[in-house]
Amino acid sequence: MLIQVLQERQNSIRIVLIALFIAISQFISAQKDFQKELSWGVNSGLTFASVNFTPSVRQSKLNQGAGGFSVRYISEKNVGLLFELNYSQRGWKEYDPDQPEKRYSRNLSYLELPAFTHLYYSAGKHFRLIANFGPQIGYFLNEKILESNIKAPDRDFRHTATIQRRFDWGLCFGGGIEFRTGIGSFILDGRYYYGLSDIFNNTRADKYAASSNQVMIVKLTFLI
Repeated sequence: MLIQVLQERQNSIRIVLIALFIAISQFISAQKDFQKELSWGVNSGLTFASVNFTPSVRQSKLNQGAGGFSVRYISEKNVGLLFELNYSQRGWKEYDPDQPEKRYSRNLSYLELPAFTHLYYSAGKHFRLIANFGPQIGYFLNEKILESNIKAPDRDFRHTATIQRRFDWGLCFGGGIEFRTGIGSFILDGRYYYGLSDIFNNTRADKYAASSNQVMIVKLTFLI
């Protein structure tokens, strides 16, 4: 009986070792077939921006644009890095359905540098499903009031003050699809930028405890 049990255990160990050997062999083979990728190109898209004020301000999304340069390096199978240098238009648009006659919107322009972890999954020869996430820093360039019909008695600090904090940082994440062709890759993706810094000072003596950029982005990128 004991001999039979030992034989069964030995057989089980052999099966596990064989399965482990096959898995390791397949992994090594996949790594041998993998080729690292370095690609660069341009991107352009639409931004849907707002500012998260505390106390809150009723808003709708301000639609503008963004674009810049992209560099992607894939060092491991399904994993890589994506860097961009972009000109991005953000800001906010106030809308109160109870007072639709009062309108105000301001453009905020930034130079931004996202640094993403890039993940992908091959869905056939020409398609990849992608995901990007990571930190993003930005620097405020200039501002412009796009629309304002709010009279002096109703004007608030945010309507008259210039941007007080030029440096901006936060987290960005999103996903999309990549179409690979003989001339390069076309990537359509959506992202959300969650700002962790404020555009106005936020001490107890200041008007707003928070005033962070919040931006949804839809982008088309071309890489070669």
